[in-house]
Amino acid sequence: MRYYAYLILFLFSTSLFASALLDVKPSNKTQFLSLIKTKQGDYQAKESSNALCKGAPFKLVQQPTQGFNLGTLIDFSDLHNGTRTRKIPNFCIVSSKLKYFVNGIVRTKRYFRCDDESDAITIVEDLRFKDSNTITYTLNQPEISCVYEKL
Repeated sequence: MRYYAYLILFLFSTSLFASALLDVKPSNKTQFLSLIKTKQGDYQAKESSNALCKGAPFKLVQQPTQGFNLGTLIDFSDLHNGTRTRKIPNFCIVSSKLKYFVNGIVRTKRYFRCDDESDAITIVEDLRFKDSNTITYTLNQPEISCVYEKL
Protein backbone atom coordinates (compact mmCIF):
# COMPACT_ATOMS: atom_id res chain seq x y z
CA MET A 1 0.00 0.00 0.00
CA ARG A 2 2.85 2.33 0.84
CA TYR A 3 4.49 1.85 -2.57
CA TYR A 4 1.16 2.46 -4.23
CA ALA A 5 0.93 5.89 -2.54
CA TYR A 6 4.48 6.74 -3.67
CA LEU A 7 3.64 5.69 -7.21
CA ILE A 8 0.51 7.87 -7.25
CA LEU A 9 2.49 10.82 -5.83
CA PHE A 10 5.24 10.33 -8.43
CA LEU A 11 2.76 10.18 -11.32
CA PHE A 12 0.91 13.25 -10.06
CA SER A 13 4.11 15.31 -9.71
CA THR A 14 5.29 14.18 -13.15
CA SER A 15 2.01 15.24 -14.74
CA LEU A 16 2.21 18.65 -13.03
CA PHE A 17 5.76 19.13 -14.31
CA ALA A 18 4.77 18.11 -17.85
CA SER A 19 1.79 20.46 -17.89
CA ALA A 20 4.01 23.31 -16.71
CA LEU A 21 6.41 22.63 -19.58
CA LEU A 22 3.59 22.61 -22.12
CA ASP A 23 2.31 25.97 -20.89
CA VAL A 24 5.24 27.86 -22.42
CA LYS A 25 4.57 31.29 -23.91
CA PRO A 26 6.37 32.51 -27.03
CA SER A 27 9.43 34.68 -26.49
CA ASN A 28 9.14 38.44 -26.32
CA LYS A 29 10.79 38.65 -29.75
CA THR A 30 8.22 36.30 -31.29
CA GLN A 31 5.37 38.24 -29.71
CA PHE A 32 6.92 41.54 -30.82
CA LEU A 33 7.33 40.35 -34.43
CA SER A 34 3.68 39.29 -34.48
CA LEU A 35 2.72 42.70 -33.13
CA ILE A 36 4.60 44.76 -35.72
CA LYS A 37 2.82 42.91 -38.53
CA THR A 38 -0.47 44.34 -37.26
CA LYS A 39 0.81 47.90 -36.73
CA GLN A 40 1.74 48.80 -40.31
CA GLY A 41 0.21 51.96 -41.74
CA ASP A 42 0.54 55.73 -41.90
CA TYR A 43 1.19 57.66 -38.70
CA GLN A 44 1.32 61.37 -37.94
CA ALA A 45 3.31 63.07 -35.21
CA LYS A 46 0.99 63.98 -32.36
CA GLU A 47 3.63 65.27 -29.95
CA SER A 48 7.25 65.90 -30.82
CA SER A 49 10.37 67.71 -29.76
CA ASN A 50 12.31 67.43 -33.02
CA ALA A 51 12.08 67.49 -36.81
CA LEU A 52 12.77 63.74 -36.68
CA CYS A 53 9.19 63.35 -35.50
CA LYS A 54 7.14 63.89 -38.60
CA GLY A 55 4.33 61.96 -40.21
CA ALA A 56 5.60 58.72 -41.61
CA PRO A 57 4.61 55.24 -42.72
CA PHE A 58 5.35 52.36 -40.34
CA LYS A 59 6.35 49.46 -42.56
CA LEU A 60 8.21 46.19 -42.52
CA VAL A 61 11.51 45.70 -44.33
CA GLN A 62 10.45 42.76 -46.54
CA GLN A 63 9.96 40.27 -43.68
CA PRO A 64 9.28 41.03 -40.00
CA THR A 65 12.51 39.33 -38.95
CA GLN A 66 14.43 41.84 -41.09
CA GLY A 67 12.95 44.73 -39.17
CA PHE A 68 10.89 47.83 -39.78
CA ASN A 69 11.05 51.55 -40.48
CA LEU A 70 9.05 54.45 -39.16
CA GLY A 71 9.60 56.89 -42.01
CA THR A 72 13.12 57.21 -43.38
CA LEU A 73 14.94 58.34 -40.23
CA ILE A 74 13.78 55.81 -37.63
CA ASP A 75 15.24 52.54 -38.82
CA PHE A 76 15.17 49.20 -37.00
CA SER A 77 16.09 47.19 -40.09
CA ASP A 78 18.72 45.00 -38.47
CA LEU A 79 16.85 42.88 -35.91
CA HIS A 80 19.02 40.28 -34.21
CA ASN A 81 19.21 38.38 -30.95
CA GLY A 82 21.36 39.60 -28.09
CA THR A 83 24.42 41.72 -28.87
CA ARG A 84 26.06 42.17 -32.26
CA THR A 85 29.46 43.78 -32.78
CA ARG A 86 30.83 45.22 -36.01
CA LYS A 87 33.34 47.77 -37.32
CA ILE A 88 32.49 51.06 -39.01
CA PRO A 89 34.76 53.90 -40.24
CA ASN A 90 36.27 56.15 -37.53
CA PHE A 91 35.27 53.72 -34.78
CA CYS A 92 36.93 50.52 -33.62
CA ILE A 93 33.84 48.73 -32.46
CA VAL A 94 30.14 49.34 -32.55
CA SER A 95 28.02 47.04 -30.43
CA SER A 96 24.28 46.86 -30.84
CA LYS A 97 22.06 45.25 -28.22
CA LEU A 98 18.36 44.65 -28.73
CA LYS A 99 15.88 43.95 -25.97
CA TYR A 100 12.43 42.85 -27.05
CA PHE A 101 9.23 43.42 -25.11
CA VAL A 102 5.71 42.30 -25.94
CA ASN A 103 4.85 45.96 -26.65
CA GLY A 104 8.11 47.37 -28.01
CA ILE A 105 11.85 47.24 -28.50
CA VAL A 106 14.92 48.94 -27.01
CA ARG A 107 18.16 49.23 -28.97
CA THR A 108 21.38 50.25 -27.25
CA LYS A 109 24.36 51.14 -29.44
CA ARG A 110 27.86 51.70 -28.07
CA TYR A 111 30.50 53.35 -30.24
CA PHE A 112 34.19 53.06 -29.25
CA ARG A 113 36.98 55.06 -30.94
CA CYS A 114 40.18 53.21 -31.85
CA ASP A 115 42.58 55.88 -30.61
CA ASP A 116 40.78 56.65 -27.34
CA GLU A 117 38.60 54.02 -25.69
CA SER A 118 37.40 56.54 -23.13
CA ASP A 119 35.72 58.38 -26.02
CA ALA A 120 32.69 56.11 -26.12
CA ILE A 121 29.14 57.05 -27.03
CA THR A 122 26.04 55.17 -25.94
CA ILE A 123 22.77 55.76 -27.77
CA VAL A 124 19.50 54.23 -26.55
CA GLU A 125 16.39 54.07 -28.75
CA ASP A 126 13.05 52.98 -27.31
CA LEU A 127 10.00 52.30 -29.49
CA ARG A 128 6.73 51.28 -27.80
CA PHE A 129 3.19 50.61 -28.91
CA LYS A 130 1.05 52.28 -26.25
CA ASP A 131 -2.35 51.25 -27.59
CA SER A 132 -3.86 50.18 -30.88
CA ASN A 133 -3.15 53.54 -32.58
CA THR A 134 -0.19 55.09 -30.75
CA ILE A 135 3.59 54.63 -31.06
CA THR A 136 6.12 56.38 -28.81
CA TYR A 137 9.76 56.76 -29.80
CA THR A 138 12.52 58.13 -27.58
CA LEU A 139 16.19 58.69 -28.23
CA ASN A 140 18.62 59.60 -25.45
CA GLN A 141 21.34 61.31 -27.50
CA PRO A 142 20.28 63.83 -28.66
CA GLU A 143 17.26 63.82 -26.37
CA ILE A 144 14.23 63.32 -28.60
CA SER A 145 10.72 62.17 -27.81
CA CYS A 146 7.97 61.50 -30.37
CA VAL A 147 4.39 60.32 -30.11
CA TYR A 148 2.77 59.06 -33.30
CA GLU A 149 -0.89 58.41 -33.93
CA LYS A 150 -2.22 56.16 -36.68
CA LEU A 151 -4.24 57.91 -39.37
